[in-house]
Amino acid sequence: MMEALWLFLCLALAVANHCDYVGCQEEAVHVSLLQVQTNHTAQQTRQMQASTADKGAPQAYYWANRGRDARRSSWAPYRAPTNFSSGPSWIWPNDLKEQVRHSPLIDADMNIYVCTTKRLRKFTTSGNLLWTWNAEPGQMMSASPVLYNGSIYVLPHESHIPTAVSIDMASGTVNWKRHYANLSHSGDAESLSIYNDRLLFGALTNFKKGTDTVVAARVSDGHYLWDFVTDTVLWNFMPSFPGDSTVLFSSTCGTVFRLSLEGELLWRVGAGHDSMCVPAGGAVGPNGLFYAEYREGRDGASYVTAHNISDGSVVWKRELPYRAAQYPAVGQLGPGGPLAVLAPIGDALKLPSDPESEASLLKQSGGALSNAVIALDAATGATLWHSQDRPWNDTVAAGDRDKHGEGEGACWPDAQGIPVIAGDGSVYTSSSHHGDLRTIRDADADGIISPWEVSTFE
Repeated sequence: MMEALWLFLCLALAVANHCDYVGCQEEAVHVSLLQVQTNHTAQQTRQMQASTADKGAPQAYYWANRGRDARRSSWAPYRAPTNFSSGPSWIWPNDLKEQVRHSPLIDADMNIYVCTTKRLRKFTTSGNLLWTWNAEPGQMMSASPVLYNGSIYVLPHESHIPTAVSIDMASGTVNWKRHYANLSHSGDAESLSIYNDRLLFGALTNFKKGTDTVVAARVSDGHYLWDFVTDTVLWNFMPSFPGDSTVLFSSTCGTVFRLSLEGELLWRVGAGHDSMCVPAGGAVGPNGLFYAEYREGRDGASYVTAHNISDGSVVWKRELPYRAAQYPAVGQLGPGGPLAVLAPIGDALKLPSDPESEASLLKQSGGALSNAVIALDAATGATLWHSQDRPWNDTVAAGDRDKHGEGEGACWPDAQGIPVIAGDGSVYTSSSHHGDLRTIRDADADGIISPWEVSTFE
């Protein structure tokens, strides 16, 4: 029996565009939600349940956290339309011009949760607002929430001091709050994570920006359990869980760590860095490998490296043709297709400044900024295909010069969001340059992305 699946994509930010600046805010354009209807079978429901079936992972939700699953693969077994010509089915107009840093979350009933810097909202599949939860005055939320066993967890912070909050998904009421007066949170767009009833998030101990410390708390009440301090800068911290009671994460410069869920270091690969290289990190594949995207130094070459989860040894290392721009996605490119790593690459944006300075910076970039995504064979690192986005004739993100909500400043977003891989092999990418949402599929498997294999929502 067929049933309808309503898949929501955040058009303005698409699939997770994050601030690239300490203390900055996401662009305050009007955020639209694109609702598209696809055929969704009982078998696909079982796929959803199986793809999140892990004794330590949350109960099955369509999109539980940033990266969707515990591995943070950004792969989903579902299909969605690949032609955006009909436009959105409904729109949330964002009348308060609030800033949105992350894509929505979707629960088992296909309700959708949108988190701004000040509020968390729950919508039905038809766009009706069910409830709104407000952070306390003076607080802001920069971390992506997580759905877990009937609750949604957020991490508002004030003056860099974080507070974990558990909210009932059905009613929007607070289950518990836990204030961490001895921790510092920088405000980058990290992701809350839950595994084996442990809530993990990032903090700052030694550096001035990003994350350098992993914190674990008890999910039932937020009670502090342990922390692990690194010697390197992590950005938009998003750890991955391979399913064996361990956690992996990588730095902006390529240092990879594997910890037990008790906070014990099992192995590390790479040296420490006291500065940020690029706003990127890593994800776990279904093949026993962890894939890290990074740049070696602030001005060095960019790479994707595949590490054995067991010991951190390098399976392959591939130099990227352009600047690493984001966390990778890992998944099969359709039934019978190859397991692939999708690596976003592109030029960094700048904050608004005077016209003369902006013109000079644009000239240094050759007159336009560039964005692309490259698909690599997950087993070898060989290129499967490469797709170039349209150029952006500006150094500032679209919407960054617009009026922002009260108390919210301009943004400095990453070049693009994390790609999403759909069950039919279609890849959804988003640009922070001009805001385009694209769907890409090498339908004829010739290794070349032709214009007819791309659809764009501008």
